[in-house]
Amino acid sequence: MTPQRYQFTFSLIVLMLLLVSCNDEKVEPITPLFVFKTNVDGAQLQKGTMKYTNKAGNIYQVDELQYFISEVQLITSDGQVFTIESDSAIHYVDIDIPATLEWTPTDLLPVTSYSSISFVFGINEAKNKIGLFVNPPERDMFWPDMMGGGYHYMKMNGKWKATGDTIKPFNLHLGIGMNDEGTVFYQNYFKVTLPLNIQTNPTRNEFTITMNIEKWFETPNLWDWNETGGQIMQNQDAMLKACKNGANAFEVSFSGK
Repeated sequence: MTPQRYQFTFSLIVLMLLLVSCNDEKVEPITPLFVFKTNVDGAQLQKGTMKYTNKAGNIYQVDELQYFISEVQLITSDGQVFTIESDSAIHYVDIDIPATLEWTPTDLLPVTSYSSISFVFGINEAKNKIGLFVNPPERDMFWPDMMGGGYHYMKMNGKWKATGDTIKPFNLHLGIGMNDEGTVFYQNYFKVTLPLNIQTNPTRNEFTITMNIEKWFETPNLWDWNETGGQIMQNQDAMLKACKNGANAFEVSFSGK
């Protein structure tokens, strides 16, 4: 073999080894971070302040907000579905407990492009049983047994200015509904699907899920506390209207670093 041919053959072998090496490189899967925020009219919620007005003209304030999301799924651009399964696939959010405003599940996701994210607001009937949570604060979200049991999907507590400028409390509580006779129960949890169109990366991947409080009172059902009243736990019609509005109350953003 001539020196020139030997050099060419050696160079070809090196190139092939480099190509094989590059093809063997694997991108490690990522751990997602979910961040939960609460806005009103595009700005962060200022709780305990009678400064907000809904579409019906009710002046109101929010004092407390707790809720569950579950069955989080990320859908890739080619249709693959990755489900968050750690922590019983349920996360509790409480605006008064900073630790609940971030969630880093142990599930690993591939580094790829994602077209959407979905989650269930509340807990499905298979899991929503008393005893699921044994410690506070989740335990304190219990829903009365006589009303179907399990746990609240959400507690939003506050006040509104009723007709005559009378300040009244409201408790926008969602959970299992029932008919007037207490013989039929209704599952009021609902699914939220939000577009993403993002590309994850091998380092930090932060998904921010924002609840827009005002949307609970807008579409498709105009919410007027003077008509609905402040307590809806035993009012399935009101809970159903709230759930339909709540499906429009969320947005998601992504930050990759």
